[in-house]
Amino acid sequence: MRKIRLKVSKGVKGFNLAAVLLLGNNGVIRSCAPAYITDAILRKENLDRYDDRLMVETNLIESHDLLMSFIEKHKLDKFFLIGDQRVSVRSWIARELVSNILIHREFASTFPAKIVIEKDKIYTENWNRALKYGKIDPENFTPYPKNPIIARFFVNIGLSDQLGSGVRNLYKYTKIYSGQEPELIESDVFKTNTTEQFDH
Repeated sequence: MRKIRLKVSKGVKGFNLAAVLLLGNNGVIRSCAPAYITDAILRKENLDRYDDRLMVETNLIESHDLLMSFIEKHKLDKFFLIGDQRVSVRSWIARELVSNILIHREFASTFPAKIVIEKDKIYTENWNRALKYGKIDPENFTPYPKNPIIARFFVNIGLSDQLGSGVRNLYKYTKIYSGQEPELIESDVFKTNTTEQFDH
């Protein structure tokens, strides 16, 4: 675990919360956002409870690595060539799901954000400040930053791409992986459903 000291200035509320969430230690995060948690669940055999679970309460940078590792642990990486390059399509799908649930969520809500892996799909849910309601169409949508400081930080350190590219990437790579399009639903609870034909 990295130890990072934060100098917090009073009166700059948005920046302070973003800084704490991005780089703070667990105690500081709990004091500023007591409901913050990301629940990663594997549910393949035991459908009533779970087969594996990881409750992530650390900062967003470390959370990204932990959640990526959880998905990689439970989903095989099929072989795909795009052009003449081998591409880890599973990792691209996981990257977009994880980045989205960490960046574009309402951190004040007590609704637990979750990533659930089942036999034939991965889905995510997180509380959301919706401007529009309904299914997102990658050909006709206007992206907007829900947490712009966090989004810019993720872009600058290479964990995410520019605003709007995540939706297009998710559609592109899910279609390559399974032949099916993902479903992204904008509502008070933002939902992403990628029906995957993963190897079990």
